[in-house]
Amino acid sequence: MLKGYMYSFLSTIFFALPTVFLVLAYKDNLTPNSLILNQSLIAAILIFIYIKATGQKLPKLTRSNLIDFILTGAIGKAGTTIALFYAINYMSVSLVMTIVFMYPAIIIVLEYVFDKQKISLLQLWGLLIIFLGETLVMKVFQGEFYSLSLKGVALSLTASIAFGWMLYWTNKKLNTFEPVIVTGYTTFFCTICLLVLMPPVYLFTDKMTLPLIMWSLFFAITTSVLANLFLFASVKYIGAARSSIISILELPLTVLFAFLLLKEHMDIVQILGTTLIFLGICFFNWKNSSYFKPESHSI
Repeated sequence: MLKGYMYSFLSTIFFALPTVFLVLAYKDNLTPNSLILNQSLIAAILIFIYIKATGQKLPKLTRSNLIDFILTGAIGKAGTTIALFYAINYMSVSLVMTIVFMYPAIIIVLEYVFDKQKISLLQLWGLLIIFLGETLVMKVFQGEFYSLSLKGVALSLTASIAFGWMLYWTNKKLNTFEPVIVTGYTTFFCTICLLVLMPPVYLFTDKMTLPLIMWSLFFAITTSVLANLFLFASVKYIGAARSSIISILELPLTVLFAFLLLKEHMDIVQILGTTLIFLGICFFNWKNSSYFKPESHSI
């Protein structure tokens, strides 16, 4: 069992680190477009190599399954990735990820609106706590909201909504598939969407520099391969519920890594807001861990 907890913690670290290192990649004069497409393409290839190497068979998809995978990959995963990469261009990693982590509240609202599920008292407290935490993080009560980048806030909210919708739709429509299969297909359709939205003209107009190759490999391997593989392994040893409890450490770990590696600072009010958001996520996790399944919380 100890091995399972170790795998889960390693998975959480590999989910948290890449967003911090994305800032360093931008300092190497790399653009969001090239990184987004490259890491997604490499990740899709590596995941399907893993599926093949482990002897797993790709299931035959019905027309309905195909549409669900396309929607999940092209809207959910691609939307999350694009918004997140660009948001970090405008705001600190700590602020971006704190806003993104309101996605459990998005899921609860989607369930209420589309599935007519009642919101329990615990979930209601979680929603209120997360909302209060977000207002503190965005300095609403301090009257300093406009000191933040409005583009950064909007992109962070977009990433949160897209990611919440992706998990909601995956749990509702694709929960009969193995997590690695869901990850593989959603990454594949995400890549197809990115190829359409961001044609790789830079491959013909610019040189493929070593930093671009290395950073693309880094993001693909850490987030889409190692993080997911460790998460799959942890679920095997300790189950999805216990693994999901550890996964909520991603937010404080991201803030910690941003402080240690990027020297990012949050004021005391923002730290309080982040703590409230973390507490609200704990409330949702305590109530229902079904949305904390093996799927990348990051890029």
